[in-house]
Amino acid sequence: MQKFFLGLITLLFVSVASQAQNISYYPFNSQLAISSNPTNVLFIEGRMQMNSATSAITTEMGPMITFHKSSNALYYFGGGVNIGWASNILNNSSILKGYYGSIGVRAFPFEKLPKVGINFEVTPFTDTKVETGLMRAWLGLSYHFGKNKFLKK
Repeated sequence: MQKFFLGLITLLFVSVASQAQNISYYPFNSQLAISSNPTNVLFIEGRMQMNSATSAITTEMGPMITFHKSSNALYYFGGGVNIGWASNILNNSSILKGYYGSIGVRAFPFEKLPKVGINFEVTPFTDTKVETGLMRAWLGLSYHFGKNKFLKK
């Protein structure tokens, strides 16, 4: 439990230090995501697994492109790499674990809470040899710290 809170405090510190604009949590997959402003056409997102043993913790990083905006939602796609930095240090294994793609929507449906959003993503994943893969689906909540450039004008 101490590791969880230490990790959470570290991620919150990193988000403030990097001037993150959005933080998301996917409770069914125990993923915490920190990103630059998703209302921009191009944004960067980093994700960290929160429910694994230390040696199995992975981080995903990659660019996302917003391809459609409406009055209360944005649609995006992107991809990146899956990195097992802890297993690299503890087990001396490869740091690169695989690749992922992502297509999703971030909706901001709450009129009284315009910075709180609901996220849904489909994220296919493959290992580094592109021999096996997973089709993942994520449902989560987000909070947008920055200016919503298109929402609730």
